[in-house]
Amino acid sequence: MSYFSLSIGRVSATLGEFAVYGTLLMNKVTGFIFAGIIILGIILSLIYFNTCGKPRVAAVDPPVITAINPVTVTEPTPPQPDPVPVVDPDPVPVVDPVKDEEIFFTSPLAAMTAVAERVTAKDYDGLVALAKPGAVVESLVEPLKSLVTSPEVSVAADKPAVEISKSADSLRWALNLLPGTGALPGQLFADLSELPQASPTVYTISGFSLPLAGTRSIGGVTPADALTVAHSFAKAVVAKDFNTARSLSAAKLTDEKLAALVIAVEEGKFGLKEERPLVVTLSRDDITWVLARLQSATTASEFAVELGQGEGSWKVDGLTFSKLLADLGSGAGTAAYTPIVEDPAGGDSLVLYFEFNAAGVTPRSGRQLEIIAKILKENKERVIRINGHADALGSDDYNLDLSGSRAEAVRQALIAIGVAPDQVVTEAFGKGRPLAPNFLPDGSDNPAGRTQNRRAEVYLDF
Repeated sequence: MSYFSLSIGRVSATLGEFAVYGTLLMNKVTGFIFAGIIILGIILSLIYFNTCGKPRVAAVDPPVITAINPVTVTEPTPPQPDPVPVVDPDPVPVVDPVKDEEIFFTSPLAAMTAVAERVTAKDYDGLVALAKPGAVVESLVEPLKSLVTSPEVSVAADKPAVEISKSADSLRWALNLLPGTGALPGQLFADLSELPQASPTVYTISGFSLPLAGTRSIGGVTPADALTVAHSFAKAVVAKDFNTARSLSAAKLTDEKLAALVIAVEEGKFGLKEERPLVVTLSRDDITWVLARLQSATTASEFAVELGQGEGSWKVDGLTFSKLLADLGSGAGTAAYTPIVEDPAGGDSLVLYFEFNAAGVTPRSGRQLEIIAKILKENKERVIRINGHADALGSDDYNLDLSGSRAEAVRQALIAIGVAPDQVVTEAFGKGRPLAPNFLPDGSDNPAGRTQNRRAEVYLDF
């Protein structure tokens, strides 16, 4: 029997018992009313047990099934057809772009070795590739290409490269070339820059250029490079080539001063130093100072070149060679040696000195006159003036005659060398224009002063 049936039975029995007792105690009407209530209660009880009396079952979540060693199932890829090759009817080759990278060298000599290899191989493009972009100015492209690719040019075997100059931030080296004729310059310049803060030190090639004479003969170009002009000027001075040195000079530089420098260099038998003959002491956009270093068999000396830029090109504006004159000393005998002086009347003049009471041209003065004669013979229209002077010893008339004799002696020496007689004009001044005092403040004789007054002055530009 089910639990539901037992409950109904128990309830019914209990209600029955109440009904019997109610019947006995109550009258008929009351009994009916009580009986109705009992029946209603039974009906409600049945309804309750039928709908809510069933035992409740707790809801349980569906079990979670965990797969052990799961296996991934991959859908099979359907077979693909073979790709059809695409053929470009007009294929274009793919070229890797040229990388803009600098080439570094461990030393200047290593850089020049690489330059020599390119020149030997006649490889102009390879030469330019060694340097930074823009290493060759446009006006020098063709002259440089002509030089590098010329079958006549070779690198000197005994000394392929030499350092030309040094400045605060760069070096200039030269590759020595053969044959080095006028049409084919004997050197190729490479400017080297030291990479800042690099350890160890490395160098790059910042530019290429050619000597001035070579660029003129190959391409008709005068480079606007101060160092190139200074180098060509110094070489002309040492070679006693006054006209070339003059062509590189500005009008403000007097002929007398330029000739005096040539004379002094010749007097000392100086040449440019082979290693680093130039040192740049100042470099700006409008002015450059270069020290030219000299060497003779016995001593070293120097002169300074001031360059300025005007009308698009560099020119030599000024010269300083006091150290050179000091190194030459006073010379032999009692005659002084200063090839240029400031004239009391103004300007500069070349000067030749004489022994006491003599009008003969000394050997030293003779060497000076050879340079002056060369200048005059190259320009037949040039006329020079020679002024003769004397010290204060002797009478005025005597000194006037002596000074005239000295001027005439110079004129005759020039004519003997080949100068036309009408190119030389003379004048005598006696003791009237001394360069130094003939007497000391106490009235005593001043031999050193009188030495400077026994002279003949030569004016080239009047």
